Amino acid sequence: MFTTAHHAYWDAARRRRGRRTGTRALIGILLAHRTMTASALTAAMDRAVASGCLDHEAALIDARRDTTAVAPIGALARYDRPAPSLTDYDDLLTRSGS
Repeated sequence: MFTTAHHAYWDAARRRRGRRTGTRALIGILLAHRTMTASALTAAMDRAVASGCLDHEAALIDARRDTTAVAPIGALARYDRPAPSLTDYDDLLTRSGS
């Protein structure tokens, strides 16, 4: 669905980058609708127009940030391991091994 956010992004991109490049930027956004949610892309386009950063790749990175789940640090604690001991390697370097 072509929303007002799409139209505002397209207008701003054409003004800033020219008709051809601005249209290509919009096409990049439209193609991203295949794999990303419309709400994330719409919000990213709104932020792109507001900030003046109209590169469609930057908008896509911004949209991915909205859809990426971040694991809480506590959930990753199960991967904690003690630091390895390098004593054996130090012995080899100093040739004081037994």
